[in-house]
Amino acid sequence: MNQTDVVLKIVEMAKVGGALPPESAIAHVAALIAELDVHSDSYERDMERLVKIGATIWDLHSGPGGAYDPTWIPTFIRP
Repeated sequence: MNQTDVVLKIVEMAKVGGALPPESAIAHVAALIAELDVHSDSYERDMERLVKIGATIWDLHSGPGGAYDPTWIPTFIRP
């Protein structure tokens, strides 16, 4: 699937209610990172891209200043 088709699929899924709650989306990104092959030539690049996606989700979900509050932890990580 090319990049344009992927973007259209993302928008389509969001419109029909297929988006995940932000905390689940972050957990999915973390799982994708954990599944990366550390020996792959693209590991660093892929990890960096996924971390940026996770950071964007976190930032959008947490609201103004929330992403920078060290005491704010998503419920799926809380002890």
